[in-house]
Amino acid sequence: MGNKKTEAKENNRHVRTEMARHSVDCGEVQVQCLHGVVHLYGRVRPMRGHEETFSAERDALLKGLRQRAGVRDVIAEWQIMG
Repeated sequence: MGNKKTEAKENNRHVRTEMARHSVDCGEVQVQCLHGVVHLYGRVRPMRGHEETFSAERDALLKGLRQRAGVRDVIAEWQIMG
């Protein structure tokens, strides 16, 4: 039972690490990983100075998450601000 909790924490850490690699402000995003499906809830916005590349960065973030081992799907239910 504790192993599943450890796995969930590890998956959340990997998702947060991937978020930090892109010019997308995910400070108000909540992450939930269940059975290989990553759910992203909350608000995202472009980082200052990266407004023109926001769509490409957001798509690259989602692609990077989908390519991780053990991730079956990524569901982004977030509100785009700004």
